[in-house]
Order: sequence, then C-alpha cells, then structure tokens
Amino acid sequence: MPKKTQQYQHYYHGRGGYVPFYYEIMDSTAYKSLSPKSRCLLMELQRREFPNKNGFVGMSEKRAADILDCAENTASKAFEELINRGFIIRNFDGDYTRGLASEWIITYLQYQGREPTHDWKHYKIESQP
Repeated sequence: MPKKTQQYQHYYHGRGGYVPFYYEIMDSTAYKSLSPKSRCLLMELQRREFPNKNGFVGMSEKRAADILDCAENTASKAFEELINRGFIIRNFDGDYTRGLASEWIITYLQYQGREPTHDWKHYKIESQP
C-alpha cells in the first residue's frame, strides 16, 4: 500500500478518526431545513467517503435504517431530504434482489477529480401561500 494511502487510512479509519464538516454548510438554509435523521445520515455517508471514493459511497435504505435506528421508510425520507436539498446525488441505483446498495455522490466533496458542485447552495425554502 503506498505511503499516502496508508496516511489517509490512518486519518479516516484509525483510532480517533474524524469527519470534517464546514461551518458554511452547517449555517446554510438547506442544512438547517434538514431533519435530525437526515443530518445524521449525511454524516454517516461522509464517514464512508474517503479520498477517491465519492460517487461510490454505497448505502442502502436498510443499512441506513440500521445505523440510524429507525424504520426503513424513515431512512428513505432522510435520503429524499438530502437529495431534494442538493447534498447528495444517486450515482448508482441499487438492486435489492441482487444485494447491491445504491451509491451516492456527496455534492460538497470532489468527485473524480472535479470540483464539488455544491448543489445545496441553490436550495431555497418555498413560501407557503
């Protein structure tokens, strides 16, 4: 394993690992409008993303429900909130019958060497009539 990869593995998976998260995102309208389950799911998705894995972050609704300790329909709603607010994009549609989880792109992180799209910045709360 190359030295740089070992270094990343240590930071992301070693004792005392962390998930970096920017104030700009936390202070955004999009993030503030998320339910607590959606916020937790976003952190769990980012926890599984490490250098060069964005876009291939696999997680099914069943796995998300287990992690979040909730029903699968609640986990499904959390995914939908993250999609609607522009935090994630489905890169691969999972196939339950073949045991394949959906794979996700986190829009505030680089994807295949490209700059983040930051789709969450375009979210606006719709006013009620």
